[in-house]
Amino acid sequence: MSAGETPLPVSALALRWAAAKRVLRQVAHRFAFSHWAPVGMSGLGIFAILAGSGGAVLQTRLAEIAAARNGAAGAVQTRSLIQAPPAVDFTLAPEAVRPISMEEARIWNAGLPFSPLPILAARPFIMAPDQLVSYSRALDCLTAAVYYEAASETGPGQAAVAQVVLNRMRHPAFPKTVCGVVFQGQERTTGCQFSFTCDGAMARIPSIEGWARARAVASSALNGFVAADVGMATHYHTDWVAPYWAERLVKMRQIGTHIFYRWTGGWGLPSAFTGGHAGEEPVILKMAAIATPVEELPPPVIEIGIEPLDLGPVTPIVIPTVVAPVTVAPAPEPVAPVTVAEAPPPPPAVMANPLAPPSAAEPRRGRRIAAPR
Repeated sequence: MSAGETPLPVSALALRWAAAKRVLRQVAHRFAFSHWAPVGMSGLGIFAILAGSGGAVLQTRLAEIAAARNGAAGAVQTRSLIQAPPAVDFTLAPEAVRPISMEEARIWNAGLPFSPLPILAARPFIMAPDQLVSYSRALDCLTAAVYYEAASETGPGQAAVAQVVLNRMRHPAFPKTVCGVVFQGQERTTGCQFSFTCDGAMARIPSIEGWARARAVASSALNGFVAADVGMATHYHTDWVAPYWAERLVKMRQIGTHIFYRWTGGWGLPSAFTGGHAGEEPVILKMAAIATPVEELPPPVIEIGIEPLDLGPVTPIVIPTVVAPVTVAPAPEPVAPVTVAEAPPPPPAVMANPLAPPSAAEPRRGRRIAAPR
């Protein structure tokens, strides 16, 4: 309405409103009895469902953001999730856990099921001992990880932690030295891969017995021992925290208070763990107070000198000649010749005379068999 127009009376407005309602009723009546009515009702129902679910999701997200802003840790966590860094940065990061109590975390972890997939053991790792300094540094770093991460665990629990370090060293997502894996992210105040490297835990002097026990476990791991129970695990956490990254990995096994995970897909299979040791361990300043001082000795120099031996005067050795007595055997006595008597010639054979007349009597022969008389 312009400034120069006269306002309509109330009766006119009522008439116009009544006419508009009649038009709306007619449109609604025609729409209700047309073939578009079912489509329209379905569309309205879908819109109502989406609107309700969207409101619920939005309300839940706002509640999470409000809870995350209650402290500095929550603020760091929110920034990390928004920036979406690689998943490896969340490994064992203290700020990447849900802000719930220890009991609630245990309940949450118990509700996350273990994977039914088989656990494949890792290959043995044997670090070459020819480089004494690098071997000593690796042994110290692995001992520190076992001690500060699992000092109260059993032997299998400590061996599992050491196995995770070696698995990471072979994986393409992590450094290729033992100390590099253990102290990855140590320069941060939060977000380091192993929490003891940046939360001040190393200020505690380790006990002699606990350190010796952890050192024995680390030495076994560097000399071929394999913790087959955790397979290709590259992540773990205690059961009183609930990390955000746990749902994105394969939950494998729980040993003591630690729950172990591996990557999903090909990154969690043995074919991904083909990396080798870099050969030289870095120097870690934070290990200066607890590391074993070892200096590589130069190769020994062996001087070979040949000096003549003074044997003194040479005394000839006289070998006495021993003559054995010779005994002459007596000559044999002559043997008399033996005379052999000749046998008498056999008697001539008796045979018929061919010249004798047929009437001649046959000659008689003597008997050769003695007969009794």
